[in-house]
Amino acid sequence: MLMFERTNFSVAQLLMLLGTITFVVTSTPAYTEQPPEVPERESLRGLVGVEVFVEPLNIDIEHQGLQTLALQSAIKQRLQKSGVKVLTERERLAAPTAAVLVVRVDALHDRIGRYFYSIELLLMQQVRLAGRVTSELSAVTWMKPGGIGIVADDKVTHIEDQVLHKVDHLIKDYLTVNPAP
Repeated sequence: MLMFERTNFSVAQLLMLLGTITFVVTSTPAYTEQPPEVPERESLRGLVGVEVFVEPLNIDIEHQGLQTLALQSAIKQRLQKSGVKVLTERERLAAPTAAVLVVRVDALHDRIGRYFYSIELLLMQQVRLAGRVTSELSAVTWMKPGGIGIVADDKVTHIEDQVLHKVDHLIKDYLTVNPAP
């Protein structure tokens, strides 16, 4: 049996490996679907504005200097400055989509001077089920989930920068489908 010196594979093994790779490549459908972010982005088209709600931060994080209300205010300022209208609760409820941006920051202290954190942005809107005129419900139509980050106790305000970076993704998507007049 002929063996290839560098691989220790026989010709039969190499042909079988090549056949398997060829089968996998040719049988994998060429997806022409839009990437997931495109339908999410499209859900922002025509959006009047959003209310911003930051879920209460971990009390330890707040003691270290990152305040829930200050973070919410920074997010609102970033949105307004970029041209995304920030709605009050009353304005949101009167809008057809009743859109609210929910910001969730989960943090866990390791008791040796670090926080592990995760940031998630969820845009919820009123939606209707296809084929049903009267049934409305709230659904997440755009989201920016986060991985796990680590920050030192004395640098928790860095989390605000990470939140605002994610807000910038929302702004970019919003402005892509709602260009300024």
